[in-house]
Amino acid sequence: MVTQIAFVDGVASPLEHASLALTDAGVVRGDGAFETIGVWDARPFRLDDHLERLDRSLSAIGLPAAPADAIRRDIGRALRDQSGDGAIRVFVTATGTSIVVLADPPSREPLRRLSCQPAPWIRPLGTYGPSSAKTMSYGPNMAASRAAVRAGADDALLISLEGLVLEGPTFTVMWVHDGTLRAPDLALGLVDSISRRTIIEIAAAEGIDCVDGRFVLDDVLAADEVLTCSSVRPVLPLVGIDDHGLPDSAPVTGRLGAALEQRRRLGAGVTA
Repeated sequence: MVTQIAFVDGVASPLEHASLALTDAGVVRGDGAFETIGVWDARPFRLDDHLERLDRSLSAIGLPAAPADAIRRDIGRALRDQSGDGAIRVFVTATGTSIVVLADPPSREPLRRLSCQPAPWIRPLGTYGPSSAKTMSYGPNMAASRAAVRAGADDALLISLEGLVLEGPTFTVMWVHDGTLRAPDLALGLVDSISRRTIIEIAAAEGIDCVDGRFVLDDVLAADEVLTCSSVRPVLPLVGIDDHGLPDSAPVTGRLGAALEQRRRLGAGVTA
């Protein structure tokens, strides 16, 4: 648990009292970019990577770079005298407003079963400018999550128009097949997940081959283990996709998840 606080253009207030003008582009049009950064024992994990990705997202939608010095300063102020786990959310809107929020980790049930949902808004890099950007316009993602819940699942597995497996609305999907860790190619227009990047680094250090590519649903259903990950979730195996069950045993997922948790606790990759 952390003391929840928000900084809007550098002005601090308790999170429940923070406000944003109704005329701000982030409110009116969801126009802006954001990052969610895991905080473990009051330390942000891979902050540099997150802020670099924030700038890439802003550039992809034609907005200026984030005010990095001010954001870092506000993050430092938010974490001062903290001791617990949490999540930092950084927003930069098209109006130029910068927001830093420190809150408790999201209260979410573990992801165990996914439902396939179409994702026509995710297009390959080079074909659509905002591809892979983490924009504040997350309406399609949330609609896919709600459709999956209505179908009896915990969340969605997004599928491209061409039938290729992509990602979850707010998380990465990876799987293990014949001892090899596999993941969809980022060139499909996926978010360049920091957690995915870390898990691939961990797998490589443990001698696990990693392959990314273009895979269809049958490739995932044939896997020995299927896992999900994000900046604020543990790595956990899935038990099913739609009506298809997945193997009960997930030893590689367990190893990768434990190693990721250790890195988070040790602060590996932390810069502030």
